[in-house]
Parts: sequence; C-alpha cells; structure tokens
Amino acid sequence: MEAVRCSVDCWADFGELLSGRVVHTGTEVLLTTGTSDLLVFSGQEKRVKSILQFDSPVTSLAVSDKNRLYALCQSHGLYCTSFPQECSSQSVSAQKCDSSVSTISRDSIVIEDGKMQAFILVEGILVIVSLQESFWSFDLYKVPNCSTGATVYRKHASVHVSQNTVGARIGSAPVLASVYPSKDSLSKGRTCQGHYLLEPLLFRLLFGVDAALVHSPVILCGLPDGRLFFFPLLFPSWGEQKPRIRMLHSLEQPVTFMGTSVIGEQGPQCLVIVGQMGRILLIRASQTSSDGKAADCGFIEQTVRGPVVCACVNGEHLFYSTSTTLLALPLSKTATSESIRQEKPALLSQSAVCLSVSRVIALAEPSVTPTGHVQLLLLSHSGRLLQVTLPQESDKDSVSRLTSSKVGQTVKDLLAGIGNVWERATSVKLQLQLKNNVLKHLNQVINICSLFLTYQKSSQEGKDCKPPISCHGVAKWSTLLQKEALVLTCTLENLSAYVLDQGWTLCIEVQSPYSLTAEGTSKTYSFALKKLDCGQKMEVNLPLESRGEEFVPVKIQCFLVYSLQSLLHKEECRNFSASEIPVSHFLEDKSCISLTLNTLTLDWLDCLRIGQPASHSEIPKQNSVWEATCIFLSSRRIHTEEQPMPKPDHHVVAIRISFDLLKTVLSFRDCSSAVLCVSVLNWLLFGMFETGGQKFVESAVVCAHGPDRQPVRLLAKEVILSDVNSEGPLSVVEVQVQSSSMAAVFGLHHAVLRRVQSLLKDAPMKCANPGQLKGQRLCEAVRHAESLYKDLQDSQSSAAFGGVMKTRTSESLFDLYLQLRENPLVIL
Repeated sequence: MEAVRCSVDCWADFGELLSGRVVHTGTEVLLTTGTSDLLVFSGQEKRVKSILQFDSPVTSLAVSDKNRLYALCQSHGLYCTSFPQECSSQSVSAQKCDSSVSTISRDSIVIEDGKMQAFILVEGILVIVSLQESFWSFDLYKVPNCSTGATVYRKHASVHVSQNTVGARIGSAPVLASVYPSKDSLSKGRTCQGHYLLEPLLFRLLFGVDAALVHSPVILCGLPDGRLFFFPLLFPSWGEQKPRIRMLHSLEQPVTFMGTSVIGEQGPQCLVIVGQMGRILLIRASQTSSDGKAADCGFIEQTVRGPVVCACVNGEHLFYSTSTTLLALPLSKTATSESIRQEKPALLSQSAVCLSVSRVIALAEPSVTPTGHVQLLLLSHSGRLLQVTLPQESDKDSVSRLTSSKVGQTVKDLLAGIGNVWERATSVKLQLQLKNNVLKHLNQVINICSLFLTYQKSSQEGKDCKPPISCHGVAKWSTLLQKEALVLTCTLENLSAYVLDQGWTLCIEVQSPYSLTAEGTSKTYSFALKKLDCGQKMEVNLPLESRGEEFVPVKIQCFLVYSLQSLLHKEECRNFSASEIPVSHFLEDKSCISLTLNTLTLDWLDCLRIGQPASHSEIPKQNSVWEATCIFLSSRRIHTEEQPMPKPDHHVVAIRISFDLLKTVLSFRDCSSAVLCVSVLNWLLFGMFETGGQKFVESAVVCAHGPDRQPVRLLAKEVILSDVNSEGPLSVVEVQVQSSSMAAVFGLHHAVLRRVQSLLKDAPMKCANPGQLKGQRLCEAVRHAESLYKDLQDSQSSAAFGGVMKTRTSESLFDLYLQLRENPLVIL
C-alpha cells in the first residue's frame, strides 16, 4: 500500500472521544462529541466560539439557508434554534473573548418524537426517518415561514417501509442524502454536506423521467440492513398524494456514506455508496450506443478492508477511515467494467493510498485551496480537530524520481536520527522513572506521617484507638558462652496500610538515670528496615548491661526515622550529568523525619528471673552498693578511711494497699483474699509489661533473682488493721520485698510504687470515697516522719567535713530508710 506524507495542522484538542460529527459551514465548524454539547468552532480564530447545551446527546444536525440550526437529540426530538452570530474577526476584543455557553431549552423542540433516527432539510422540507414497531416511517414536514408568523411544523406526507432485521447492525442509524440533477455537466459544486449533484443522464436513468423533468431532488436513504430506497421530493400534488418510494439496491450491510464522484472530465457522473464492512457500490452510465444515448446504467461492487468508520468524496477520490488509518482510493481505476474483469475485488485495497493519519472518527466535506491542494477537516479519536492538506500529483511524482543513492543516504540519516532520538528518549525516560519513584516514596512517607498526626489528635481527644505503628518490648535472660545477660527484645508491628521499606530505621534509645560511671547515661541502637508489609512484625534484640553494670531501671524510647538521603541513592545520582547537581547535594547529613513511637520503662520487676533462689555458692560475686560507693568516691579522688564492709543482713520493706482499691480498679470483686493476693503478684510481675513466654505465678510467695543476680523474695498476704479506720477494721494486702541486697530492695520497692502510682490515676474515677480515718494514727505517722527527717538532716550536716565523708553515713541513711518503711502508710 502506497503512503503519502500530508501536511497536518491541529486546530484544537477536545480530549478522548468515542463518537462525533463535523460539519463545515462557511468560516464556522459545527462539532458534536457524543455528548449533549454542540460546539461552534471558528476556523479563522482557531477557538471554540460558542457552546450550545441540549438536554441529551446530539446525533445529527443541519443548517438552513436562513441561519437556523436544526439538531436531532437522542430520545427527545428535533430542536430548532437560531445560529450563533459570528464575532468580528477584526476586533481585538472578539479575539480575546471567552466561549459563550447557551442552554437550549425544551421550548425549542419543533418535532417531539423519541423514535426519530435521522433527518435532512431539503428545499424547505424536513424529511424525518423514525423507527416504529415493525416498519420505517418517512415523514415530510413543511418548514413554516417565519415572516408570516407561522411556527407550527405540520406533517404533509408519510411513507412506510417494512423493517428487515436480517443484516441490520445494532446501534447503526439510517443515512440520508439528497441528489439534484446538474444542469451544467461540468459543475462540481454542491450546496452542503448531504446534498449532491449528478449528471442528468444518470439521474434520469436511476430516478425516472418525471423527477428529471421537474428537476426534483431525490431523497436517498440507506437503512441499517443495507437496503437503499429513494423517492422524489417535489411534485405538483405532493401534499395530496403520497410520494412513491422504491428500492434501488441492497448493500447487505449498514450504509456509512452516500455521495457522487467526478470521473475524468464528464462531471459528477458516478453515484458512490459505501458500507460499514468495506463494500463499495459505484453506479454510472454504461457505454453509449452509436446514436450517443446511453442504453443503461451499471452497478459495480468492490470491497476494501473494513470497517469503514466515515467517508467522503472529492473529485475522483474516495477518502475513508478505518479503525486505524485514513486512506484515499482513486475511483477511476475501478469504475470501468474492464477493470472489474481484470482485477479481483480483494485487490481494490492495494490501490488505496495511506495518508498517515490514524484513528479518524468524523470527516467533513473536502475543500480545494486556490493552489489546487485538497484539504480535509477531520476529528480524531483522541479528540483533535485536524486540517490535513494533501499533496498534488506533481509533488508525488517528484518524490518518486529520487535516485537510489539519495534514497539510501536519506534512509541512513533517518536511522541515525532515530538512534539519537532513542538514546535521548531512553535517558529522559530513566530520569522520569527515577523522579516518579522519588515522588512515590515521598508520598508514602507523608501518608505515614499523616497517620501519626491523626492518631495523636485522637489520643488527645480521649478516643480509644490503636496506633498505626507500635513497638513493644520484653526483657529476657539469655545465656551466651556460659554467661547470663539481660536482653531487651523489641517488636515493631506495622498496622498501617503502607509498607515500611528501605530508608526507614528503627531507633531505640536506652536511658539510665542511675548510672554509676562517669560516661554517658544513654545509648542509641539503630536497625535498618528492609521491607515490613501491613500486618507484619519485626523483632530486634539489644543488651541491657555494660561492663557489669545493670541498666535498671531504664527508660526506653522508640523512634521511626526516615532519612531523606535515601530518596536518591548513589546509583541514581550517577545517572545525572556533570552539569546537573543532584537533589541530595542540598540535603544535610541529619536531614530526616523522626516519628516517636512508644516510650517504655523497664524496672526491677520486669527483669526478675522467677524460680527457686540459688545458694550463695552459686551466686557469682558482684559489687554491692558499699563497694560501688567506694568505687565512685575513688573516681572522684575522695579519700576515706579503710573500714570493714558491713555484713549483708536480711532486709524487708512493705507496701500496704486496701482490698477495696484492688478489687475495684483491678476488677477482682468476687474473689477470696488468697486468690486476691496471688492476683496482685501476677499484676505486679506481668500486668505492666509483656510476659515474654513466662508462666504466671500460682502462689502468694515468689522467689526469684534480681538483675544483680542476688536472690529476692516477694510476698503478698492479707493484714487486718484496727487502728486506721474509725468505722472498723480495715483489710489490706501487704506486699513485702525481702532480700539481703540493698540494691534489690531499693529497686523492687521503687518498681512496686511505680505500678501503684499508675493504679491511682484511675482510682478517683472508679472508687468511692474512703471511710473516716483515725486522727491519732495520722498524727503518729507525722511525728515519726518528722523525727526521721531531723535525723536525715543531721546525717547530711556531718556527711562531709573538709572533703572527707564519714564511713557510717551510708549505714545511717539506709537505717533511716528502713525505719521509714517499718510502719508504712496504707494506700486507700
């Protein structure tokens, strides 16, 4: 198939379209795009001048010689409105004015019929084709004369044709055209789209002598089943007598186009009908006899590759569009009977010329420029309004006369240009892909940050909701190389709808405010994430000991950090040219996004190893508080007298909590005192932190080892106090901490108090007011606390003298602490 390079000028772009029509009227172009909008486009200004909005999609349209616009709307009927006035092209304001939008009301409907399929306006008569239940109806309406004030369209005649469903295609509409007898055999003009001229000889042979004598236009109709009908329009008694409708031919497929063609220099002497599946019917007069009169007309059928979406005729060329490309077919090669005998019907497509324009859905009537070039106005599937200028025959011949060497060099240049364009396009495509990936990752990071902000806002408002991403921890004892170590296992859980991929880092900061060394009191551990999908978990382990020193209690803060440097990797930065500066150059080393997760506190209760206490021979030797104090003083160059280390005694501290408080806050309402004591121990050991696979205790006495590897003992028992409540005896649960290690006693006592403090936050909301307390017991407790406070001040005043601390100071402070805890207050 031969290809021709055409000049294409894009006038406008309306976006993706499924259907449309183009009608060229003077300097304006009427466009339908398959919607209820009718666009009036100015060909001089290259812009949409006005928009007419109807109630339903516009399927067909026509313009009368009196500037009246007729539009057929789906399921409504035929509208008639005035044609929009053209803005002056010489005015500057007219060139800059915006498109006017006019809404056409239903008052403009002149013929209301939802079954109308097509119409044509000929000589002041509206011919309307409608589909009834079992037949096609052709109704003729006389257009009223506006000068006389008449506005009613009255039906003057109607003819019917039975419906044939065989060969009909669903969704196809009838095609109407009017054919006039041409008085001048050399006339090539036509009034507008859908109105054609035909030489008188062929007109008389096809449509009869009567129509030719009165010069009546003939209405041609191609039905969806492929049948072609015609009837003359003008007769002296056409209002009193029905027009006679006759069948011309059957194309056996829906009709796409009907028109006339000029072959040679004999004028419009060929009638052309094109079917949707590619069948073409050419009707022309047969060879004349010796007297010069034509004996008959011949019907020539040929086939091209379909489907044919739209078509038009100019001179001896048929322009038609398939679903892919626009083609030009010379009809002079197929209009003779000799060519039909010599060529097979399938070879007709080889004569078509490709115009290098794809996906055309609508064609307007061709026009010829003063220089002789043929111009086509078309609408593409992509929504572009294009003006295509075809080269003349002389231009085609000059191209074919190129020498083979020049053709080869031209091909080489084109291939080299294609290679260069391909390399540049590949580089641009790679850069665009990298930038799209960066934007995609950044958008995901922003979405995750937005989830955290929403969760924080909900938490501040008191709503009970789960965090999108959380981190939980549990302390475990592990044995490595015959050495026991305390390890913190943190579990990162992703409950959001986004993936935590490369660039995200889990940071865990361990802070110990009770460090005995002069080094830093906090450490940060970082764990890079590879890919954590929605609903997945990731576990990380980190040690909690350093140089034999126990980091208990410790505060653990968890963060999610995203480094902006990860948006542009090193491999990606290499793709930039030397003159370009990557974005990562402008990012500082610490440019990152930090999201705060959970804050955990790990105390002595969380680090206990529950089990039978080991013998003293099995417990490894550790530095006691006394030795640690001496090490601390030595590091500060404070000299003390060598005194024997005090003997470790069995120390006991107690905390008393009322039964009512525990039963109410912990929901232990219907249980005995023995069960309550066991439940309190389980709450202290496992209620504030995850168990990490440990079993719950079943006894009111728990033996364990502390983080300093010293044996400890926890005891919960019921105690009846008679001197506290004025209303009677008060039942309390006494939790005792027993150990020979002062550090263990201090640590466990502090851990129990921390849990009780968290318990008291909910106590005012859940508990009733306590009973009346005895004032004598309170006074004794106050006097006891005042005496201990005085002893504490005396110990502090004698703690340092000339930079030397007395060796008995630690023992006195510890004795004061034990005395303070001998008769503890009751937590109500």
